Amino acid sequence: MSWETELNDSRGQYGSWSADGEFTVQRRPPVQRPDLYHCPIDHTAFLLDNYMSGKRTRSYRCAVHQRDREVSSENDFHLLLEDPTLFARMVHLVAMEVLPEERDRKYYQERYTCCPPPLFIICVTLLELGVFAWYAWGGVAAAGPVPVDSPLVYRPDRRQELWRFLTYSVVHAGWLHLAFNLLVQLAVGLPLEMVHGAVRCGAVYLAGVLGGSLAASVLDPDVCLAGASGGVYALLAAHLANALLNFHAMRYGAVRLVAALAVASCDVGFAVHARYTKEAPPVSYAAHVAGALAGLTIGLLVLKHAQQRLWERLLWWAALGAYAACTLFAVLYNVFSGPVDELHYMPPDPPPDVGF
Repeated sequence: MSWETELNDSRGQYGSWSADGEFTVQRRPPVQRPDLYHCPIDHTAFLLDNYMSGKRTRSYRCAVHQRDREVSSENDFHLLLEDPTLFARMVHLVAMEVLPEERDRKYYQERYTCCPPPLFIICVTLLELGVFAWYAWGGVAAAGPVPVDSPLVYRPDRRQELWRFLTYSVVHAGWLHLAFNLLVQLAVGLPLEMVHGAVRCGAVYLAGVLGGSLAASVLDPDVCLAGASGGVYALLAAHLANALLNFHAMRYGAVRLVAALAVASCDVGFAVHARYTKEAPPVSYAAHVAGALAGLTIGLLVLKHAQQRLWERLLWWAALGAYAACTLFAVLYNVFSGPVDELHYMPPDPPPDVGF
């Protein structure tokens, strides 16, 4: 007959008494947990460490990423176990192209819901397509014909009709003119509106359109105007201004600047060449240059920037003063210069042509 009793010593041993009065010391069998059953010693230690550290993983990561706005509370923390959707990829691409700071990019990707959608650029694009389809009903070529008698085209002899200073942007001289403007307008305008909103993006666009017509009325009063080149160049210049101010943080900033400047230089060069040659209808390049300058100035005023340094504030006031002074001068010039009785075209024989 034998019985067992447990010895309460520090070694955790127990023994058995035999009938002869002998006590045999034995090792205590290891206590096994159901979830760690049949696990080796090293694997058990790994699971125990992982189990203990997992309790602080959520709060620890939340505290780490709260500074860079990746999460704002413990409930917002999540792991991406699946591939991002097409919408998430689009938002990521827009954030990488427009926003310079990594913190703002993460915050924008977490918060953007496309509500409201970028309606301004979409509505302007549809309006330009509709007007072009209306005037192209009787046939259209790559560079014309231009509806000079349209009430939307800007004409120096009818500048008292104030709506023409803005409505000329929805009329285009040929499908090549329309295709180029719509391509740049959608490629640059949609990302800017998705980040900065319809009001700010619309202000830049309309400032370029108005600046183009006012500059053409002062610097090149012999041609009419049609096309959205002023607004398109304003959007492009505003995007370039953002890239220049945050050049150190923008991805592929040098390549982006060189590509945009190359495209703009080629288009403006073509406009200057067509303006002073008799082989092509006169094209007003003043709207291109004035639209770009308006985009630079108004873009610095209304577009949101990551930081507000002292020299940027001084530049903000300088841009505001420059745009206000140029606009006031152009308005006073059109008011006091009197009506235009006769237009001079190049060449003089054909009917009036509309500048791009």
